[in-house]
Amino acid sequence: MRIWILSDIHVDFVENRHWLNQISAQEYRDDVLILAGDVTHNFELFQRILKELRRKFKHLFFVPGNHDLWIQGTAFNDSLEKFEALLKFCQDAQITMEPALLNDGKRKIGIIPIFSWYHLKQETGTLYLPKPGEEQLQRLWSDFHFVRWPNHHFRPVEYFVELTRRPKSFTEADLIITFSHFLPRQETMFSENRKIDRQRMKKFDRHPQFNFSQVAGSTLIEKKLRQFRADIHVYGHQHINRDRVIDGVRYVSHCLGYPEERRRGTIVGIERGLKCIG
Repeated sequence: MRIWILSDIHVDFVENRHWLNQISAQEYRDDVLILAGDVTHNFELFQRILKELRRKFKHLFFVPGNHDLWIQGTAFNDSLEKFEALLKFCQDAQITMEPALLNDGKRKIGIIPIFSWYHLKQETGTLYLPKPGEEQLQRLWSDFHFVRWPNHHFRPVEYFVELTRRPKSFTEADLIITFSHFLPRQETMFSENRKIDRQRMKKFDRHPQFNFSQVAGSTLIEKKLRQFRADIHVYGHQHINRDRVIDGVRYVSHCLGYPEERRRGTIVGIERGLKCIG
C-alpha cells in the first residue's frame, strides 16, 4: 500500500480535468490518495470528480480548501452549510474526512485530516510576514467576495481545527500522516534556500501587490499536528511544491495548480505525476 498526495486540482480548468483523467484506473487500486483541498466551487462538478478519483484508489482522503467553500448561486446559504454538504457527500461516497488507521499487513499508518482556515494578519495565529509594496487584501483576494460565514462572530480557524480529534488507537501507528489545505507555519512558505526563493520571487511574482502570507494558514494547524505527533504533514494552497523537514516533521506539498502556472514553471514536480510519500 503506497501513500500518494495531491492538492489544488482546480478542475474548472479543462486542462486539469484532462490531467486527472490520465491517472491510471488500475495502478493505484491498492493505494491511498490524500487530496488536500481546492477541487472546485461547483458542487456538481466536485461530486463527479471525487467519485471518479475514488474509483481509482483503495482509499481517498480529503479536506476542503477555500475554493471548495465559495458560494455562487443559491444552493447554499453560507460556506458552513456547504462544508456540511461536502461532509455528507464524502461520507456517502466512502471518501474519508475523518482519522483512520490503515493496516496493510506490514505497517499501521494513521492518517488524520485537519480541517482548517487562515488567520488574517491582525489575528493571533497568523502566518503574516510584511512584503514591500503590498496593498489592501480585500481588493485582491476573492474569498472576501465568495466565502460567506453564518455571522460576523464566526471564527473559522478555531471552528474547523477543533473538529479533528486523534483516536486513542493511533498509539499503535508506525507512521502518522496529518494533512490540511492551509499552511501550518511560516517556514512552509519557503524552501531551505532563501536565496533561490528570492530569485524565484523576482522571476515569477506577477502580482507584487499581493501578500500571500496574509491568507496562508494558521499556527493552530501546527499546534494540532504536533499534538497528533505527526511524522509527515501534507498541505496545499500556495501552488508551490515543497518537501522539507522542520523540527523533526516532514512537510510536503504537491499542487497541480493552474495551467498557466505550470507553463510558466512556477509549479515544479507535478510533471512527474502524483507524489508518493510512503
